[in-house]
Amino acid sequence: MIPLILGFYLYRAKEKLPFRSIFILFISFILACGLTHLMDAVIFWWPAYGLSAVIRFATAVVSLGTVFALVKITPEVLKFKSPQQLEKLINELTFLNERLHLEIKQREAAEAELRRLNEELERKVEDRTADLQQSNQNLKRINDLFRSAQKAAGIGIWEVDLERQRVFFSREVNEIYNVDSQGPLTVQECLQYIHSEDRQAVLKLARKAVAKGIPYDKEIRIITGDKKMLWSRAVGIPVKPEDEVVALRGLIMNIDPLKTSQQKIEESRRVLTMALEAGEIGVWHWHIKENKLEWDDYMHQLFDYPKAQFKGTLDEFMQRIHQDDTQKVNKAIAVALEREVKLDVTFRIRTGQGKIRIIQSKGEVITDDQGNAESIVGLSINITAAKAYEETLKESEQRFRAAVDYSPIGVALVSLKGKLFKVNQALASMLNYSEKELLNLDFSEITHPSDVNSDAKQIKKLLQGRIASFQADKRYLRKDGKSIWIQLNVSLVKDANKEPKYFIAQILDITERKMAEEKIQETVRQRTAQLEAMNQELEAFSYSVSHDLRSPLRSIHGFSQALLEDYATSLDEMGNDYLNRVSAASVRMGHLIDDLLALARITRQDMKIDIIDVSEVAEQVATALKAERYQNTEFIIKPGLKAHADQGLLTVALENLFENAAKYSRVKDHPKVEFGEHSANGKNTFFIKDNGVGFDMQYADKLFGAFQRLHTAKEFEGTGIGLATVKRVIHRHGGEIWAESELGVGSCFYFTLT
Repeated sequence: MIPLILGFYLYRAKEKLPFRSIFILFISFILACGLTHLMDAVIFWWPAYGLSAVIRFATAVVSLGTVFALVKITPEVLKFKSPQQLEKLINELTFLNERLHLEIKQREAAEAELRRLNEELERKVEDRTADLQQSNQNLKRINDLFRSAQKAAGIGIWEVDLERQRVFFSREVNEIYNVDSQGPLTVQECLQYIHSEDRQAVLKLARKAVAKGIPYDKEIRIITGDKKMLWSRAVGIPVKPEDEVVALRGLIMNIDPLKTSQQKIEESRRVLTMALEAGEIGVWHWHIKENKLEWDDYMHQLFDYPKAQFKGTLDEFMQRIHQDDTQKVNKAIAVALEREVKLDVTFRIRTGQGKIRIIQSKGEVITDDQGNAESIVGLSINITAAKAYEETLKESEQRFRAAVDYSPIGVALVSLKGKLFKVNQALASMLNYSEKELLNLDFSEITHPSDVNSDAKQIKKLLQGRIASFQADKRYLRKDGKSIWIQLNVSLVKDANKEPKYFIAQILDITERKMAEEKIQETVRQRTAQLEAMNQELEAFSYSVSHDLRSPLRSIHGFSQALLEDYATSLDEMGNDYLNRVSAASVRMGHLIDDLLALARITRQDMKIDIIDVSEVAEQVATALKAERYQNTEFIIKPGLKAHADQGLLTVALENLFENAAKYSRVKDHPKVEFGEHSANGKNTFFIKDNGVGFDMQYADKLFGAFQRLHTAKEFEGTGIGLATVKRVIHRHGGEIWAESELGVGSCFYFTLT
């Protein structure tokens, strides 16, 4: 535009062109620019580019406006006589033109950025929509998996609304326990599904959870809708959004198959224990990282090492090994750990009384998830007699050969291919063959078909020189076809070049022993049946004590109270005293019955061993005692104490010990009960110490007996059952309990757990 105006001025000044021609040319140019922008606006008008069209339309309007403005002011421009005046106007117009072009470029840049943002927004909306669809699919999949897991594990979810007293549960509860309801149940309706003997315990736990805000976990029996009993595990968690518990929420799991399996395992364990004792076999377990060695009772007996002196380390075991066999045992252990092969080593030990015994230990390496050796578990067999017999045979080989024919046990020389080439009369008589007939047979023909290959692996080891001999129980066939049980001892004879030559087999008829073992097993089954019958009788007795004996006690107490209330004025002081004694005795008898039943339940209750925060349990017990009647007693509890124990049984033991300590120290001005731990004889020992009245240590042996009391009932209330209950709990954990005391100073009770 500026060059056009300048050209117009030059042509007018120098060449004197007609004004009308130049003016029409100038106006036409401006009008063409305006029309161009207007057509752009029309052509690009589309919803996605609306802003661009608006900008172009505005530019067209500005251009057309410029045309009309120039038409109006052009005659005025032509009036300028001086080039300087016109140049000044041209400069002003140039500045306005540049500013207009800058605004146009800025609008175009804004238009391009808007298009980019619009495209990015559309892409993000599409991506977000895809993400939401994938999230919905994942959420549905997780929900389905959760439902499947609940169903597979037999777990249902429940919640108790405490305000409305309504119980809501998931459909898994209905499916597992056949709950006949389409909606929430009342608390009383739900209690009908709990076994009558477990209801009070569940209610007590629920009330405790609501009052103290602590969760619970208990095994209970559920009566299903079709009247079947299922063992279940109930877990309850208080819902406490602010300061008050408003609901209980938790899980209920069907553990009936697990409970049944545990009972079968316990029965098998008892049978196995008897078998190990009969075979003089001890069981051991060495934890490598902790260097902790665990022995069963027979191991202590075999090594003549009392439990009280045994700290459970490998060094103690090695100290008992004969000095000439120490290196062999160390090497066998190292090979087993390095190659992860089974441990099998025979060695001599020197018992605590100085006796020499020969032990055969067999073990297997247990590894963790990374394949690192974690422990070795195995058996130790007392083979002193067998080894002595074997050594005697080796020392008198020549005499044995001479006396083969007169040996009381069967002896046979067998070729490497199994052919009998020498037998003695004892073997012939045992199998009812003549010696000549036996020499026409091979080893497999006198062996029961089912046992022909039973010792093939041992034979292979013998030939490889890995073992010197082996022993096996198997069946032989007599000439009449009847089978007998024999104990077979086989050794390998080698020539001067140490090449295998033939086998020597010693055969001992153990048919009677096998029959005795079968009788033992039958006896075990009978004893098991008797034990089950005794348990049933004990249950019946407990029921009788709980119901039949309580009724007359309630009558005695009730009528004595009625007499005191209605006829107290008709009786003299002695008569009233007698009635008060009768009433108090009936109440005390009720407490005795409760304590006896609790003592019986401690013996029968199943144990669940976990890592327990003993300090936390002690705090809960102390808090309850302080709230009930021992507000003035100071309880000092060491924090962070842990133990492997059954939480329910341990709680019972601590309740009795803490209550005793608080009771016998309440007579002091500043009663104090302290709970802590220290090490004694290599074991972590817990203690409960008080500053009470104490007792005479000469009567300490009576302390843990039922109904044994060292103070009168007038001095301190009680039934004499509490410490007996504590002792049973500790012994069920494999621990010990004892006490130390001084009259007038206080008492301290110590106990250990496994």
